Amino acid sequence: MIKNIFTALLLLLFGPRHIFAQPGDALTLETVIDLAVRNNPALLSAEQDIIIAKQRVSEARFLFLPQLALSGTLSKVNLQYPMALGPELGDRYLDADIKENFYALRAYALQPLYNGGRNKNTLSMAKTAHKQAKVNYDTVKMDVVLKAKKAFYTLLYHRGLAAKARKWHKDAAALDSALKKDGWESIEAKMLVVRLEKQTQASDKDLEAAGTELIKVLNREPNYRFEIAGILEPATVGADIQKSLVTAMEMRSELKSEIYRAQLDDIAVNMAMVRRSPNIYLGGSYDVIGYKGASLDNSVRSSNWTASIAIHFPLTYDIWTQIVQKKAEQRQGDLKRAEVQDKIRFEIINACKELEFRQAESDKRKNELAAVKLEYEEAFKRGPAGVSTLRAFIAICELERDYFDSVYNQLLARIKLEWAQGRDLAK
Repeated sequence: MIKNIFTALLLLLFGPRHIFAQPGDALTLETVIDLAVRNNPALLSAEQDIIIAKQRVSEARFLFLPQLALSGTLSKVNLQYPMALGPELGDRYLDADIKENFYALRAYALQPLYNGGRNKNTLSMAKTAHKQAKVNYDTVKMDVVLKAKKAFYTLLYHRGLAAKARKWHKDAAALDSALKKDGWESIEAKMLVVRLEKQTQASDKDLEAAGTELIKVLNREPNYRFEIAGILEPATVGADIQKSLVTAMEMRSELKSEIYRAQLDDIAVNMAMVRRSPNIYLGGSYDVIGYKGASLDNSVRSSNWTASIAIHFPLTYDIWTQIVQKKAEQRQGDLKRAEVQDKIRFEIINACKELEFRQAESDKRKNELAAVKLEYEEAFKRGPAGVSTLRAFIAICELERDYFDSVYNQLLARIKLEWAQGRDLAK
């Protein structure tokens, strides 16, 4: 008894993996898309980029606030000639007359009054980068959704095809057993049935591979058990090239990203030009110096305060070279944006034409299949069945498979157009 239970557990854990679970666990297309979006590592990384860009916007706002510092030093001195402490130790001059140990406290504030708009441009750049991070997230999300839709429809296709292949093989075997045939016809009939059996085995293998691919898209463990809901059927929609082009120009995240990149290039040019502007600062500090660390008596303590305004004129050799470089980069961005627009136009045109062709093909295969099936049934009723009947049955199976392929290709063309225009098509 215990041995049987142990064997059952081993089979459950390490036995053949099934891609179908209980009917209540069936995954719809919407569920698959939601799981793929929530579990995709690249999309999660792009989400963190948004958080980083948002914090950089806050950092850029801090540039408008005064820079504050509070420091303290305790020095033990033995001087034979004057010296200066480094900036880390208070940046202080020490006269050789100092014979006592001393402490110093300093409060410091510095407020930029004018720097040519550098802080303003930095904030604008951070805000634009934040928007671009959101657009990059949308770009990755569109690719993830496309992969999820394709994996879902591919699994539907192979599941339906595997079911049909099993039915075709079963019906062909039954028809073969009912036929009256001589030796040569018996061999031919057997080979026809074997061909359907091979198609059944290939369909089962493709079904397993499609299930594995969907698990990869969902980023789940290899032994993840699930079932999908739905059947493969055509979803005919109208493909309007002009409407899709307008939608794509509004919705495609790649184009939005290039627009934000153009804004960043414009800000970079401004940043290069403001290097010619002077910088004006207002600063103040308050120092407390004592010569007996154990006492805060006014007789052994002195206080100093300063208030200063300073102006700096930058004199560098590379001001104009930087401006020329940034303008050239701005021009590159304009060319890149035009290239992206052309690329999107061709993708829309090709996707619309592909969808129109696939929808027409699907309708044509459906009508052909219905007509041939009707003719086969009438011929089957009129005369005795023979090997030619089996050949005709297999030909109908191949035609039905062609129709199934056309439906699958039509669905792929639809989701490709949805991706190309950046928005789902109306049902």
